[in-house]
Amino acid sequence: MADLDSSDVNNLEVGVIGSGSMGAGMTLLFSEHGSRVGCFDTDEEAVKTVLQQAKEDKVVGEKLVHGFSSLDKLVEAFPSDGKQPRMLVLSLPHGNPADGVLEEILPKLTKGDIIIDAGNEWWADTERRQAKAGEKGIKWVGMGVSGGYQAARHGPSMSVGTDPETWEIIKPYLEKWSAKAPNGEPCVNRMGPGGAGHYVKMIHNGIEHAHLSILCEIRGLLYHQLGMTNDEIANLFEQWYNDKTDMLRGNFLIGIGFKGLRFKEGDGIKDDRGIVEGIEDKVTQDVDLSEGTGTWSTREVADRHVAAPAITASHILRVISSDKQERLKVVENLKIPQPHSAEKPLKGMSDSDKAQFLKDVHEAVYGCILGAFVQGLEIITKASKTQKWDVSLQDCLLIWRGGCIIQSDGISEFLLPLLKPFGPSQPLNLKADIPEVAAELSKTYEPLKKIYTTCIQTNAVAPAIGATLEWLKAVGGKNLPTDFEEMELDYFGHHNYDIKGKAEKGHEKGKYHTEFQST
Repeated sequence: MADLDSSDVNNLEVGVIGSGSMGAGMTLLFSEHGSRVGCFDTDEEAVKTVLQQAKEDKVVGEKLVHGFSSLDKLVEAFPSDGKQPRMLVLSLPHGNPADGVLEEILPKLTKGDIIIDAGNEWWADTERRQAKAGEKGIKWVGMGVSGGYQAARHGPSMSVGTDPETWEIIKPYLEKWSAKAPNGEPCVNRMGPGGAGHYVKMIHNGIEHAHLSILCEIRGLLYHQLGMTNDEIANLFEQWYNDKTDMLRGNFLIGIGFKGLRFKEGDGIKDDRGIVEGIEDKVTQDVDLSEGTGTWSTREVADRHVAAPAITASHILRVISSDKQERLKVVENLKIPQPHSAEKPLKGMSDSDKAQFLKDVHEAVYGCILGAFVQGLEIITKASKTQKWDVSLQDCLLIWRGGCIIQSDGISEFLLPLLKPFGPSQPLNLKADIPEVAAELSKTYEPLKKIYTTCIQTNAVAPAIGATLEWLKAVGGKNLPTDFEEMELDYFGHHNYDIKGKAEKGHEKGKYHTEFQST
């Protein structure tokens, strides 16, 4: 095993606190780009594993990676001449661990030192820690890191929340370490002050969860109800991914989807149909609290009063799936019909009908994935206005072009020029303010309705797909059934109402009231 606490190390450029998969990946990434890195974890064996990985990885500068057994020794290994602030990157689970490190490390640092919290954190906690660190002149930066452990090793997308002065100090490092877009531009930027960086990453994950649900729902429909094999579905996804004219081209989740479906053997599973057949249908990351961003995104949908049903539906499906044993008891008690094969599977269709159905599938998936982007961006713009962050939606798309889970080249290329004219302080309803977005969604409405009709007919589970259809019906509905709801609200609660055709602009309460009890 490698030794810790080398006595001759006193010139670190950056320290990494946390040696899990993300922290280890970032330690190796930073050293690969020539930075002198120190890593610390309360688990010394984890630190030794990172040092061993540095020795074995041919592209990493082994002599640039150093391990430490305490925060004191890590901090002491930075230059003490005061010319350059210490820069420490935290890669820890959200919540209490970051608070614990903050309490322990503040007395050891000096004014101007920088702590970059690269975990998935609730944005308000980030702002609380920034205020506490700021009392001692320490800069606490909230930085969302996208792309998972592999991107942490090879270059993630990063969304930064800090003041402009601190950004200029850390910018050269982050641009060097970040993922690069197809044109070579770094996928990192300052999103705004305070918790803006972690907020953008949180909503990135909300969009990601919607995309994951959309794709698992459509794969389930194609496999179980329409009779396609996993290899056939993989071929379809690969076609979408690689077609340079396709709006779904370069979509990261579609890309790993077709690759994953072709695996016949994995850890504990061997199945000629694909290892997906042996994987239990349960997602636990939200319920076991190891993942907070999906829950927080859903909370923000309610708190910010933004219609983002695909994001909330995807979260609900994950929650329902999380306890398989409990779900089986519900199945036994509820006794509703289970999903079944379509009356006319794809193999029973004519070539022309099959081609049309798969075209409708493509358009439905595209509409849902684009819709999730629109919903997530509208949450961000609403929060940015309220919190006075001045987040640029164009900047969000720019950093999502590489190194992140929601990378989708075709959609980014479509949205970026449309977002360019809108400044960072301008709140947007993309469907109202950008006619091209509404027109694109409109093209997918009929195919989406056809596909969801098949889901209904076969009892296929498709909450995110259905939520997207209902969202389009509602936001595109000239008249909604809520006139009856408004009447009842006024009946029992004196909530007032507007007169049809004379509604006040915006969200202002109506001026009219009827005393129903007297009639």
